[in-house]
Amino acid sequence: MIIEREILIHILRATKETNNVKIEYIHKESRIPRDLSNEVLRKLHVEGLLMLNGDTATVDDEQRLKMAARAVELGADIERASRFLNWEEFEKFLTLSFEANEFQVKKNFRFTWMRKRWEIDILGLKKPIIISADCKHWHRGWSGAASIKSAKSQVERTKALAEASASGSIRNKIGIERWEYAYFIPVILSLAPSQHKFYERTPIVPVLQIRDFLQNAVVYLDEINRFHVSFRSLG
Repeated sequence: MIIEREILIHILRATKETNNVKIEYIHKESRIPRDLSNEVLRKLHVEGLLMLNGDTATVDDEQRLKMAARAVELGADIERASRFLNWEEFEKFLTLSFEANEFQVKKNFRFTWMRKRWEIDILGLKKPIIISADCKHWHRGWSGAASIKSAKSQVERTKALAEASASGSIRNKIGIERWEYAYFIPVILSLAPSQHKFYERTPIVPVLQIRDFLQNAVVYLDEINRFHVSFRSLG
């Protein structure tokens, strides 16, 4: 367990700027006996967390995210594991996850409502659902009270967007001008699980569980926090 965790951390560090690392480098930096580290690398290859090709290990953005999550599961400090991830690969993975489930994606969506400017990290559109997601990288203490604070703020942002959608110009900007109604769902997305899976029915979803969440969002619509807006009587 400790050996696998340390190898994962060293691979994450080595591949922060490039998508491959020499196996010899992993042996040297981890200071783990060659036979043991080779065994772990083969295991990670079989599990699809990396690709072994001769004397090199290659990873893509999704594999790096999975590595970080696995390292945390194996006891790595969350800040240590997430330090080697950048915002772009976090956001890219989420975007691909939404698109794989046939959601249209809008990033960094800005709007004005009640004389206040608002911004939502990701909007996922799939009639009649609008996922309003706040993406959280990890910092110490986030999984406790801070995650609840984030959920409260996201509910406020999503409520503002739902109210603002009464305006035809806002609906056009979102891309739902032809919809008759919509469910706006606030969600918090993070690298690893929070101490809280929900805050007052608002989901706090680990990034690697986002695809399952998206597939079942309609099924659980009555059980999660959402704002229903009808556009039938609006101009």
